[in-house]
Amino acid sequence: MEVGLPGYHVDASLGSHFFHNVTSMNIGYLSVNLDTGEGIVDWGKLSKQNLVHQGKHFRHVRFRKPLVIRMDGRKGMAVISVRE
Repeated sequence: MEVGLPGYHVDASLGSHFFHNVTSMNIGYLSVNLDTGEGIVDWGKLSKQNLVHQGKHFRHVRFRKPLVIRMDGRKGMAVISVRE
């Protein structure tokens, strides 16, 4: 998933090799554009997860329980939740 930052728009990574690999392997791809309201990220929930590694521009976290990811490519919708 790619997420833009306030005042810093991130375009979806649509490079030919990237796009080919994602589509040929049937991998779901999410892009959240906070400036236009396309998508929501619960930053509070993410900040409470176990930190695996933090770099200059990213945080790698691990959830205690598995995530459930549901995507509908035809409607362009997806939801990620923690399995209860």
